[in-house]
Amino acid sequence: MCALVCATGHLSTVAASVFAMLVVVVVVVVDNTVGSLTVHKYSTRVVRTKYGPLRGVMIHIHPTVEAFLGVPYATPPVGSLRYMPPVTPSIWKNTRLADRFSAVCPQRPPDIGNRTEALLEFPRGRLHYLEKLLPLLANQSEDCLYLNLYVPRTVNGDEEPNPLPCIVWVHGESYEWNSGNPYDGTVLASTGRVIVVTINFRLGVLGFLKTGTQGSAQGNFGLMDLVAGLHWLRENLPAFGGDPERITLMGHSTGAALVNFIAVSPVAKELLHRVVLLSGSGLSPWALQRDPLYVKRKVAEHTGCHGDLLEDDLSPCLRLKQLNQLLSVQLDPPRFLPGFAPFIDGTILVNPTAPPPTTSGSPTVATSAGYELADFPDRDLLFVLTSTESYLDLSAQDLEFGFNETRRDRILRTYVRNSYYYHLNEIFSTLKNEYTDWERPSQNPLSVRDATLEVLSDGHTAAPLIRIGYLHSMRGGKTFFLHFLHQSGERDFPQRMGSVRGEDIPYILGLPLVGGGPFFPHNYSHQDSVISKTVIHYISNFAKGGHCQMSTNKDPNGEVKNAVNVDMKNQQRSHEDMNLPFWDTYDTINQLYLELGNKPEIRNHYRGHKMSLWLNLIPQLHRPGDTDDVSMRHHHFQEEGDQYYDGSVRPQTMQKPSLIHVIIPPPTTTTIKAPTETTPPPPKSDTAVQATTTECPPNNSLVSPSTKNVNNNNLLRKLASSHYQSYTTALTVTIAVGCFLLLLNVLIFAGIYHQRDKGRQKRKKKKEELAEAGSCSSSSGEVYETKSVYESRQGYDHCKSAYELKRGSNFECKSVPNFIGEYSCEKRSLADVQMTELPLQEFQCSPTQLKRIDPPSYPPDLTKNDNGQMTSPSIPDPPPPPKNQPPVCNQTGILRHSVPTTPSIKKRVQIQEISV
Repeated sequence: MCALVCATGHLSTVAASVFAMLVVVVVVVVDNTVGSLTVHKYSTRVVRTKYGPLRGVMIHIHPTVEAFLGVPYATPPVGSLRYMPPVTPSIWKNTRLADRFSAVCPQRPPDIGNRTEALLEFPRGRLHYLEKLLPLLANQSEDCLYLNLYVPRTVNGDEEPNPLPCIVWVHGESYEWNSGNPYDGTVLASTGRVIVVTINFRLGVLGFLKTGTQGSAQGNFGLMDLVAGLHWLRENLPAFGGDPERITLMGHSTGAALVNFIAVSPVAKELLHRVVLLSGSGLSPWALQRDPLYVKRKVAEHTGCHGDLLEDDLSPCLRLKQLNQLLSVQLDPPRFLPGFAPFIDGTILVNPTAPPPTTSGSPTVATSAGYELADFPDRDLLFVLTSTESYLDLSAQDLEFGFNETRRDRILRTYVRNSYYYHLNEIFSTLKNEYTDWERPSQNPLSVRDATLEVLSDGHTAAPLIRIGYLHSMRGGKTFFLHFLHQSGERDFPQRMGSVRGEDIPYILGLPLVGGGPFFPHNYSHQDSVISKTVIHYISNFAKGGHCQMSTNKDPNGEVKNAVNVDMKNQQRSHEDMNLPFWDTYDTINQLYLELGNKPEIRNHYRGHKMSLWLNLIPQLHRPGDTDDVSMRHHHFQEEGDQYYDGSVRPQTMQKPSLIHVIIPPPTTTTIKAPTETTPPPPKSDTAVQATTTECPPNNSLVSPSTKNVNNNNLLRKLASSHYQSYTTALTVTIAVGCFLLLLNVLIFAGIYHQRDKGRQKRKKKKEELAEAGSCSSSSGEVYETKSVYESRQGYDHCKSAYELKRGSNFECKSVPNFIGEYSCEKRSLADVQMTELPLQEFQCSPTQLKRIDPPSYPPDLTKNDNGQMTSPSIPDPPPPPKNQPPVCNQTGILRHSVPTTPSIKKRVQIQEISV
């Protein structure tokens, strides 16, 4: 993480605290130069907010960033305002110098005084991080409701001409400690051209304690502080050059859960427009306090503020207590569950009033309880996961040496008992079976460790966050999924673990671009800088969208600038951007996501089999039963005793809990009426139609002239990506073959119809000629082209010998003219010749006109073989006619018509009719 520390005097005291920081980007000291980034005394401009004028400090980075540190967004919650909702700040008249951080909110961070004992609880890398971060949290005060703004300036140091989007960073780590001050937004603001805001809010016993009576909203003061900060930004962001219609709320770990709660809160509908969740969501087991009365009881017992837990308000008594006494309250929550944490209060967080929408064939992931935490389809969502989200759940010894299966079972049994209520044995057996490598007879301790980290990572972070993205996309929201896989060169974590929780934050804030800071000289490589630029590119572009009038960018891919109209530096940046894959939306069908490792690439179905287990099978097992008479003892573990568990567990009660986030059984016979507002279908890709409830629905089919080039470039980049090449190859080949066959068929049919029309004209002309000659013509009129006809033209003897050779019957020919011009159907032999010769004319595509052929000339279709006999190379000899069949006269076509033995004149008329 990174920090800006400003001081006008007593530099040694501040430097002593900053020296132990893990990730430091900038240390700002007036009139002093520290590391690679320096500041002037003050900025030259005065920003006039609604509550008074402000003057910030200039940070020397290229481009320059103007920082406003320690800006109050609410009245200090001290005295009578302790355990009260935040109040708007007081107005000041003189210019306020925003040149130093405020105090952090009261908290009790982890105890790492004894390093040996700390290693039994934390990983070694985690301990190093805490040793450098916790000194920055030493300056504590209840007067802590302040925020810090990092406003980018142009290359010349001037103000940005157009309103800038804003990213509000909500810190994580814990609901009970940490601050927004250590997270410096200088590099992210300068490189991404966005305003970055970090904020402090009340924590622990002061921020997440239910003090009011049953049904009262008193208690979620930390969430109320965040909402008050968003109100302040909406009112005053234009004074800093920001756009209040483009506010992105981004949080990590517990901060991501807070962002998730605010995104669905009815009191913050108009205050944020886009959401970024990093390694956390409101569906995680550690995100929500399910039993706030238990916490209230513990605080009452420790402070002596006794009374009725349901009817009495503890806040008047707690306001009289010393701060140290409040901070000393020990909860010791069950392992994997929170202590002080947000809870359902009915105002900020509202219980669902209707069962989940169920349709025929709906998957379990869509019908389970908790669906209400993804009910923000009008706001775009981007969520990020690392490879091992549960790395911080094990100690240094466990991570370095591993452990056996017995220890694995204890950890897993502890997790199941504290996270679920029903069918614990079945869930435990399912998880144990699924995450065991059955191909190995004996499990290696390191393999058992890896499997345990996988089950914990998937269970308490990955699967709940993916379910938020799935439900958000199913409701019609625009969703993007990033898997941060990159591992830095120097790290305190084993490489086989992949990326671990929190390892993506330095890259999002841009630490590799400035060398890591003076007090943390991390040797970042060139590849680390490239990854950091890529992450900043995507997240800043994501924040820039969401406002129809001010932005043409609708996704994290950004705009590809025209290289003709930009300088060389922008040309190089555009060239680098074009090498990035097109990041398409995450939807319920394809489930595409961007995997950011050494080389970014698009993948689909992140850990598909394991996620199906958590999102479909486990919720089906976690059901109370079909009937109410099933005893809770049926659902409990039979193992009782510390030897079966690894950490504290909650007691198993005989009463069914009335809690949220438990699957609701599907309806049996009752019919649920359809809601008045239909839920739009999930988008299948980036080009799908978005939800109708979106504030600024993008129209991808119609583009304005100003955005035409941008959308075309995005489409080209999308089609050029490896993912779309693999998806469209088969479709392209199929379409090409189909088009070729279609064209071929068209040409063939055109030729057939052309030849048929031509044949009709020739046959009509021939009929007219034969009618004038008084002959009985065949349907084709081309008797000269057949073999028998040509032989008849050579003479009576040749005709008779050839025909008798073929037919084996007596044949009487009077004369050749008689044979041609006076055809008689009364003679069966001649009728047989006509019957066998006429069908052969159908295979001729373009029959020629009848011409007078004088011997020894030959028809075009006849040639001589080696023996001097006449043959036809294109038309084979006809097969012999079937025996005992009546003679027929054929017409053009595949049907034959029988001819009765009638006088020749009547038959001649019939043949003419058939020919027509």
